[in-house]
Amino acid sequence: MRQILPILTVFAVSAVGQQSVTVERLAIPFGAGDKPSCVSTSEDGRLIAFQSRRADGKGGADIWFSRFENGRWSAPYNAGPGINTAANEVDGKLSADGKTMVFIRGVDFKKSSAIYISRFVNGQWTTAEQIPDPISMPDTVQFGAVLSRDGRRLYFSSNRPGGAGSLDIYYSDRVDGKWAAPVNLGPPLNTPEGDGDVALGRDGNVIVLPSKRADSLGGTDLYLSRYAGNAWSEPVNMGPGINTPGDDSCPWLGYDGKTLYLNSTWNGMIAGKPGASAIFKITYPAGF
Repeated sequence: MRQILPILTVFAVSAVGQQSVTVERLAIPFGAGDKPSCVSTSEDGRLIAFQSRRADGKGGADIWFSRFENGRWSAPYNAGPGINTAANEVDGKLSADGKTMVFIRGVDFKKSSAIYISRFVNGQWTTAEQIPDPISMPDTVQFGAVLSRDGRRLYFSSNRPGGAGSLDIYYSDRVDGKWAAPVNLGPPLNTPEGDGDVALGRDGNVIVLPSKRADSLGGTDLYLSRYAGNAWSEPVNMGPGINTPGDDSCPWLGYDGKTLYLNSTWNGMIAGKPGASAIFKITYPAGF
């Protein structure tokens, strides 16, 4: 029998205004031990990528997919050898058409990791290519890479020298087929703490980032910043309609501008209690 998942309508305040949002647990048939996290979607919302450590994977953490077919989400399936290896592959971020993905690969994420890109050609994902220096710097950590909708700008976080904290957010523009030297986004997005794993709005003028700040509701909260007047605004806590007393992280903004996916350790988004991290989908009709 198909499981019926609870849906909750609550009121979001602060960064999204006093508007109702709908919260539901992502209805993919995950296995009991999957511990899925960090989803991304295609623009039509019918393909989802996520990371998980499963016994039937290629090694450490792998990237997996699920498709929405015949009114339901398919069982998760491995992205295949073009993407997954004996190392760890995480943070898979899909392009709008679902045919390009950037992701992170590393053996020991405390020491180093690099950004890779793969494309879906003739029914399979091509052997991923590392995006080289100056993007993936040797002996540094890269995380949370995401492309702008037009594919011309790459955002990511890194602990490379010269940053404000342990991880800073950078961007690089693709010029004449090559990625330019990364630019540190600076304050107020970057702080002396670790910053990164951002979600990018459809038009590139909204960033949602996980952070633990003075006004956090519990652990890590999600904050929203808008680009206006040639600068990013001070990140604003997205409020109790979205943030919880637990850790809220791994944001992804759907290409429709009205959906936000995240991981939360507070299963009480629906049930009111802490638990294992789970993926939730938040729908905000007014748009983020």
